[in-house]
Amino acid sequence: MEMLEFPYPGSHLKLSLKSLREKPNLELRSITLHHRIRTHGNPFANQIQAFDVRIREGDDLTDEEIESYKKLLNQARQDELMKHDVILCTCTAASNPNFTKKLNLQQIVIDECAMATEPEALIPLVSHKPEQIVLLGDHKQLQPIVHCDLVKRLGMKKSLFERYMDKALMLDTQYRMHESICEFPSAEFYSGRLKTGARHKPSVLQIKSKQLTPIVFGHVEGTEISLLVSTERGNENSKANAEEAEHSARIAWLLISHAQVGPGSIAILTPYNAQVAKINEALSDRGIRDVTVSTIMKSQGSEWRYVILSTVRSCPRSEIDTEPTKAWLTKKLGFVMDPNQVNVGITRAQEGLCIIGNRDLLNCSALWKRLLKHYQENKCVVDSPKEIQVQKPSTKKSKRSPKSRA
Repeated sequence: MEMLEFPYPGSHLKLSLKSLREKPNLELRSITLHHRIRTHGNPFANQIQAFDVRIREGDDLTDEEIESYKKLLNQARQDELMKHDVILCTCTAASNPNFTKKLNLQQIVIDECAMATEPEALIPLVSHKPEQIVLLGDHKQLQPIVHCDLVKRLGMKKSLFERYMDKALMLDTQYRMHESICEFPSAEFYSGRLKTGARHKPSVLQIKSKQLTPIVFGHVEGTEISLLVSTERGNENSKANAEEAEHSARIAWLLISHAQVGPGSIAILTPYNAQVAKINEALSDRGIRDVTVSTIMKSQGSEWRYVILSTVRSCPRSEIDTEPTKAWLTKKLGFVMDPNQVNVGITRAQEGLCIIGNRDLLNCSALWKRLLKHYQENKCVVDSPKEIQVQKPSTKKSKRSPKSRA
């Protein structure tokens, strides 16, 4: 991010497509190192700002001046870091010479450690000599991302956090989800040990019996299509489902226009980048803005009042194998079956979780079969997402959205 905001001549650093797409978070400027070294509290700020002005105006800096600028930046960083008791950084950044030369870190806390590969988590631990190490995470949610199959087979998918699970202390009380949303993931992933420590507002999600429910599954036999999408790793084949996208957008519209839920309190999650694009198109057609649309992978650590989960994968009932093999399941469901992704997707909602998918196909997966059985036992499965409605507020009239299409 520093190179995007303050590039300097002579730098040959190549930025990824992901980095080029990212925008600086203005709310974090006051605690970001490359901004703090340019504020009046830093003794090197004026000299750095003078260089920045010359660079912005296109002045040609000599090799000596560029080296002087780099040295100045490092001096400013070290001066700034010494002023603070708590430093926030990535595992990789912890090995930066500006950290290792000056800082005497007594405690290192690695958050979301279960998402880091073991070598990545070891970087701050071997770069410093802390007296105490704290690993925080959940190995039942997203695991380290490893693209090489050989490295996966050799054990790189297992994080340092997971290796120490027999010594871990489980924080067994959650305050995010309605207890009905928490019930299945607690039983499925945490041996029923996960408890709910807070009361939530009643959900506004409603099914045909006029029953209000925090959880609902809407069956739809949509058409799955394959699309080529651009990601930070280049072009990749992805999946989309226009019918599920339209149903997801409709439910979001109902929450906003009928139940008066703010768009920022709603998220539509899906395992596939192509479906993210389809859902954004469907929302745009309805004039809806500010609803979060994201892949499950990118939603880790976030939460919303209402979450709509589009599972995407689908095929005609006639093509569903009654005795599916592992290869067939992998082909037809892919990482929709990944228990870590499922756990993340169904634990982001506070008040209401609405899952859209092909019940017949999902039932081929043992995990999804158990989830659907749980929802069925709670009378929360409907034959069509069109049966999913919302309760209107009783105290005031609801506002109509720009394009009210039920």
